[in-house]
Amino acid sequence: MKIVRQQEQAQSAKPVATLTLLNAHLTSVQLDSLKRCAKGISIRFENEAIVDALLVGGYAQKSLAGVISVTAKGLEYLKAHAR
Repeated sequence: MKIVRQQEQAQSAKPVATLTLLNAHLTSVQLDSLKRCAKGISIRFENEAIVDALLVGGYAQKSLAGVISVTAKGLEYLKAHAR
């Protein structure tokens, strides 16, 4: 029960991240943020919902210092959706 409650709280607090998990495609804003992150440009202070969606979707990861970096899944997504 405790796990279910935590999941419900997380879902209600971060609806954008939840939608990203259900929809395997990133929005153009999320994709642009992921591209900047892959180039080494910090996205740490961007809109929290965008960063959370990338983290929850597994496209990025956050270190203990709060630095956001692109994961292997994120790099694959960028290669597949290169413009």
